[in-house]
Amino acid sequence: LWAYRVRMHPVHEYGYLIHEFDPWFNFRATQFLQKHGWSKFAKWYDYMSWYPIGRPIGTTTYPGMQFASIWIWQVLKQVPKMAYNLPQPFLAALPKGWDRYLPSHGKMSFGPMSLNDVCVVSPAWFGAFATFFTALLTAEASDSNSAGVCAAFVMALIPAHLMRSHAGGYDNESVAVTTFCATFWLWCRAMRTPKSWLW
Repeated sequence: LWAYRVRMHPVHEYGYLIHEFDPWFNFRATQFLQKHGWSKFAKWYDYMSWYPIGRPIGTTTYPGMQFASIWIWQVLKQVPKMAYNLPQPFLAALPKGWDRYLPSHGKMSFGPMSLNDVCVVSPAWFGAFATFFTALLTAEASDSNSAGVCAAFVMALIPAHLMRSHAGGYDNESVAVTTFCATFWLWCRAMRTPKSWLW
């Protein structure tokens, strides 16, 4: 939760904006992929980037982030708009002042988002998942839950990861680091012997 909150600071400060140069190109590529589909995207020669020569987008970009954002956007289109308040007993059980760390202080709303909003927020989502998978990987490799918590704390705040997974920084690294961490954790889980499984 903390990793997500830290990464959402640009949205709280400036709104749902994409910033930097590569994220704007990635957003434009996502819009093109959503509008025209994969077959046209794979053959797309973009004359608006690398002017005046242009660039063959389908063969020079990694489209995983664009696909992920479009899939998330399509799923969110199916979610009906709703508001949910966390139960008062739950909020009362939290230590004093902790409700301010919850999204909207415990008053949450869900529903469809625009493609722009999904592209702005997806790096923060993937950054939070990367933090979670790092904790699982460390706990698995060290056999220590405390080490996993410490690794999650470091991953949540380390500048090298934070600058590549903050909201609005719509670039490939946010998805790549999450995928690496998940892959390494799943590989470690797959290497277990029958005796090492707890269940």
